[in-house]
Amino acid sequence: MYAAITHRGALRAVASRAPAATPRARLRAALLLRWREAQRSAAMNMPAGTVKRGRA
Repeated sequence: MYAAITHRGALRAVASRAPAATPRARLRAALLLRWREAQRSAAMNMPAGTVKRGRA
């Protein structure tokens, strides 16, 4: 985050922020998460939904 001065001289705070995710990107991320979880549980011979996602 940094302060920026507009052409009129007003002080404005500017934060570097990721662009808002589109519904399609959100769906893709959710599917990837499910797929990754299914792969992990299959590798451990366990039913999906019983393996923790990400960090404990």
